[in-house]
Amino acid sequence: LKGNGRAFCAGGDISAVVQDIKKDWRSGANFLRKQYGLYYVITTYKKIQVSFLDGIVMGGGAGASIHGRFRIVTENTVFAMPEAAIGISPDVGASYFLSRLPGFFGEYLGLTGARLDGA
Repeated sequence: LKGNGRAFCAGGDISAVVQDIKKDWRSGANFLRKQYGLYYVITTYKKIQVSFLDGIVMGGGAGASIHGRFRIVTENTVFAMPEAAIGISPDVGASYFLSRLPGFFGEYLGLTGARLDGA
């Protein structure tokens, strides 16, 4: 998987999703069903998948990248779960992935929304 331009994937527009849910909760449920369905396909895909993370990787972009077998970062990579900074628990499977990092590093990232850069 490879992004285009300055980002691998900057994630979803949380405020737009919230507005859709306020209008009709089924819209939000449909969005999440499609998103999580994609991550399931990536996770269970039989062929080796490599995510080339060059640029911004945040929120949903992290979900698209962390479930593959290999990830390559560059000096341009900026990785974060910014939803944590506004009080939302990291989703897209990030709580599973981050909790498996050495020490308490993943917990720190998941609770603070801190950004990592590739430099």
